[in-house]
Amino acid sequence: MTDHSSRDRLIWTVLIVLGVVVLAIAGTLGWAVMSDRLESAKKLDSATVLVESADRAVIAIDEVVRAELTAEIGRKARELEPTIAPAKRQLEDAVALVDAAYPHLNDTERRRAKLLRTTANAKIQMLEQAPTILTANVKAAQAQPLADDAWARTLAADKLADSAVASYNKLTKAGVQASAVNNAKAEQGFKEARDLFSQAATAFPEAGMDRYVAYVDQKLVVVSISRKSDAAWLAGKLAEANALIATYNAADAKGVAMAKALPASPATAIADAYKAMADGATEAYFEARKRASAADQELKAL
Repeated sequence: MTDHSSRDRLIWTVLIVLGVVVLAIAGTLGWAVMSDRLESAKKLDSATVLVESADRAVIAIDEVVRAELTAEIGRKARELEPTIAPAKRQLEDAVALVDAAYPHLNDTERRRAKLLRTTANAKIQMLEQAPTILTANVKAAQAQPLADDAWARTLAADKLADSAVASYNKLTKAGVQASAVNNAKAEQGFKEARDLFSQAATAFPEAGMDRYVAYVDQKLVVVSISRKSDAAWLAGKLAEANALIATYNAADAKGVAMAKALPASPATAIADAYKAMADGATEAYFEARKRASAADQELKAL
């Protein structure tokens, strides 16, 4: 009887101990699951903060990308270039946090996580295209005013040179003297234009401003010959003056041919170069932007 009772107590003791162990294990597992879920929720929150922080740079860059090209936009583009890499790292970190958190999130949190991941990845793709676009903006913004000024000076110098020819062709002392004055002014104008085109070529090599430098150099050759002819005529060396006219005509014909080979204007050349440099990146940028905007709208609606 005693042995039977002792055996029963032993069995109950074992069962109680097993029960306690099972409860302990269940409690531990339950706590682990709860702990993982809480930790994952924190990671999702941290990812959200990172995306919001990166958005400051993303929004500023977006404004520049979508703006009409001006000198001020070029300045902003230069200022924003150093912000690209840090913002991209924040977004990449956000994606990593979302991926780590996802398995332990509930259904509502997973929906938010998916949208957050989508917008972060889309913004990463936007930022990957941004350097090409911003660089093109900077180059074009620097070159445009230089080229515009240079072209205006070139056209003004051309008029002076044409006026000089018209005055010279009167074959009077007053006419040739007027030609000499206008040629001197034209030469100065072409020199100023050449310097500006050279600066534009340095600012945006891809735009081919060197073609305009070469053209203005040829115009300087033409004016130089014209000035020599003026001086010879006024010195009474008519044979020398006439010989120089033939040289002038050949040089002028070369300049006319060079002018025909140029784009319609330096602005056209810069626009074409900008398009070639940035169009692919711009297209990819706006495709990514659409995805980011759509995900952001859904996130706001949650």
